Amino acid sequence: MKFFSLFGTAAFAAVGVLALAACSNKPVPPCPQVRVDSNTASVVNFAKNERDLTQVTYAVGLLGYDGQCKFTKTGVEVSMDLTFDVFGGPAVKGGKLEVPYFVAIPQFYPKDYGKRVFTASVNLPKAGQHTRFEQNNVKLFIPLKKDEPGAAYDVYVGLQMSEADAEYNRARRQAESENVPQARK
Repeated sequence: MKFFSLFGTAAFAAVGVLALAACSNKPVPPCPQVRVDSNTASVVNFAKNERDLTQVTYAVGLLGYDGQCKFTKTGVEVSMDLTFDVFGGPAVKGGKLEVPYFVAIPQFYPKDYGKRVFTASVNLPKAGQHTRFEQNNVKLFIPLKKDEPGAAYDVYVGLQMSEADAEYNRARRQAESENVPQARK
């Protein structure tokens, strides 16, 4: 009897969705693609600028996002909730941490509105502990020409960092890829 009631509920929901779809004569356009680039998804901060694991004060990672878009007559508004993780390293001193992050649309580069930098604030966790937090309702607007799809634009989110931090990330990924065991043939 339970199987029938579950099947009946699922069938009823499917009929409802089809009925709603039949009410609209236009398909829902796809949202712009949002991407988190692996080069800017994490940053490690060291005390005294020493790249020694005992000198890590904190590490921040952009874990992902949840978003939606809303189309208007002039463009598309993208709204996102970003999720971050902060790890307290052995050299952490505590206090508040300002986490700079960006939202960029490469098609608009080098114009100012091609990249916006925001700041999230979080209390640093104790050594060896993690804190997860969200930055909610991050919005951007992409103007669209007539009949231009929102999916024609890419949106990148990442942590704003120095060139030295970006180089550290590249070197770390390179070292990790060289240490990956090869599959046997």
